[in-house]
Amino acid sequence: MAISPLTNWGLVGPFREQFGDFGERILNEELIEEQEEKSEEKQWQPASLDDLDRKLLTILQSNARESASEISRKTGYNENTIRYRIERLKKSGVIKEFTALLNPRLIGLPFAAIMMITTEPNQLKDVFEKLAILEETKHILQATGKHDLIVVAHYDSMTSMNDASQKIKSIPGVREAEIHLATGLIKVDTKFDVLKTG
Repeated sequence: MAISPLTNWGLVGPFREQFGDFGERILNEELIEEQEEKSEEKQWQPASLDDLDRKLLTILQSNARESASEISRKTGYNENTIRYRIERLKKSGVIKEFTALLNPRLIGLPFAAIMMITTEPNQLKDVFEKLAILEETKHILQATGKHDLIVVAHYDSMTSMNDASQKIKSIPGVREAEIHLATGLIKVDTKFDVLKTG
């Protein structure tokens, strides 16, 4: 993380006095940039999980509706501890949400498209934001290599998919978009073996 030389050398006060509002704006911009870098670094740091946390995550991945009393019976910890730990896992972002995993084909979305998108220089964020607001895009991954973004989207018909593909290709900042139709579902596994990663 870059540290402002003004801060590092103790020149914040003199800089602000000499350049007035302009100096204040520069210092504020540097502070915002530094805070964003710290936030991004924190985002990618693994959470500190103990044995109980890992047991809870294993149980909840198998059945998110498991009651605190039943988890207490399985783990040997009291219910208040279980509830506190689950809430802490939610607040820390380890548990993103409790939800039902649906089969898109059975709810009228039989067509899945995999889109590999290359953006113009410095346009990645703008393109991502435009893709993220589309209801049909369910997974957006930033990638290395030729393509900047990998997108998975679901549609009710080939016509809808083709129309959406043209719309995505016309988004400002999209240099190239390869659209592939998924012809089969080989594996979907939403569980992580947290007992092995500890």
